[in-house]
Amino acid sequence: MPVVWRLVVLILSLLLLAPDAAAQVAPADRPMRVAFLDSMGPANPWRGLVLDAMRAAAGDLGIDLSIHSSGHWPGEILEQARQVMTGPGKPDYVILSMHRGVGSRLLELSQRNRVPVFVINSGLMPEDTARFGGPRGHFPHWLGQMRPDEEHAGQLLARLILEAATRGCAPGAPGAPVGLVALEGQLGDAAALGRTMGLRQAVSEWDGAVLLQGVSASWDEDVALRKTRLLLRRYPELQVIWAANDNMARASLHAVEDAGRHPGQDVWVGGMDWTPGALEAVREGLMVTTLGGHFLEGAWVLVLLHDYHQGRDFASEGLDWRTTMAPVSRDNVDTVLRFLGEGDWEAIDFRAFSKAANPALTHYDFSLRALFAQRHLRLPGNLLELYGFTRPVPLERQP
Repeated sequence: MPVVWRLVVLILSLLLLAPDAAAQVAPADRPMRVAFLDSMGPANPWRGLVLDAMRAAAGDLGIDLSIHSSGHWPGEILEQARQVMTGPGKPDYVILSMHRGVGSRLLELSQRNRVPVFVINSGLMPEDTARFGGPRGHFPHWLGQMRPDEEHAGQLLARLILEAATRGCAPGAPGAPVGLVALEGQLGDAAALGRTMGLRQAVSEWDGAVLLQGVSASWDEDVALRKTRLLLRRYPELQVIWAANDNMARASLHAVEDAGRHPGQDVWVGGMDWTPGALEAVREGLMVTTLGGHFLEGAWVLVLLHDYHQGRDFASEGLDWRTTMAPVSRDNVDTVLRFLGEGDWEAIDFRAFSKAANPALTHYDFSLRALFAQRHLRLPGNLLELYGFTRPVPLERQP
C-alpha cells in the first residue's frame, strides 16, 4: 500500500477511535451546546430541583442548555434522543438517564451520530454493564457517568426506618419481628434495582426485621397509594414502609391515615429525593427521613463537560462518579429546607467548581460542604458525618 494511503488510513482510524478529541472542536463564535433529555414527568417535584440547579450552572458557565422532555416509555425516550442527535442545531453534548432497559440503544444512537453523551441518575442494567463495560470503552462517545450510590442509599434508608420503629416502641411483645413492606421503583431501571438490593441487604442484617412483601409502584404516586392500601389490608401488622422515592412515600402516608393508622407513631415511613413535600413531612414527624442531594448531578456534570470542552478532561480523576445521598431528619431538616426553599441558585457561583475557570484547582469538590459555603450556611454535623460527596469510583472498581 502506498505511503500516502497508509497515512490516510491511520488518520481515519485515529478519528474513529478518539471521537472525544474531535468533539471538543466547536465554532469559537458560539457557546457550547448541551441538551438534557428529561425523562422526569412534569408533575415530579424532584424535576424542579434538578432543572433549577442545571440552569444556574449553565448560566454561570456560559453553556447553551436545552431541555427536551422525553417521556418515560422506551419508544418515547428513543425517539426524542434520535431527534435531538440528528436534528438542526445538533448539540455538542447530551446528558441523559437510562430507563426501561433502553440504555444500550441510547449509546448506540450516540455512537452512530457522533454525539458525546454523559449519563446521570440511572445507568445501564447489570447485564448490559457486563456486556459493554463503562464509559469510553465499547462506546467511545460515552464520556462518563454520574449516579447515586443506590445500594448504599437503599440500605441506609431501611436501617434508619427500622431504628425509628424500634425507638418508637413498635407494637408487639419485646423482641417481636418488625414487619416491613417496600414500594420499589420501576422495573427495568438500574436505580430501582440498586435501591432494592440495598434494602434486602439491610433486612438480612437486621435482627427481627421481616420483609413482608416488595412491590413495584413504578415511582408513581397514584400506583403507590393503591398498592399501599392493599398491603395494609393484607398485612395489618406492618410497621415500616420503605419507599424508593418520595412520591411513593408521601402517597403511602395517605393510605396509612385512611386505614386509621398514625404515621410516625405506629407506622414508620421513609423515602428518597429531598422533595419539598417530603421534607415538610419529616419536619412534621410523619416521615422518618428522606435521602437526597443527587439532584445536583446534572449541575456537576455541566461543570465536567465545560472543562472537557476547554481541554481539561475530567478523566484525570475518573469517568464513573457516585453520589452518596444524605439522610435528612427532624434534627437537620430546617437547614436543608432553608437551603432549598430560598430557590436562589443564582447565588451559587458554579464556576468556582471548575478547573478550567480556576487553574489552581487540583481536585473537584462536589460536596454539600462546599455548596452550603457558597450560601453562607453551616452544614449540620450529622449531615457532614453521613454525606460524603460526588466522587469518582476507584479504577479497580470500574466496569
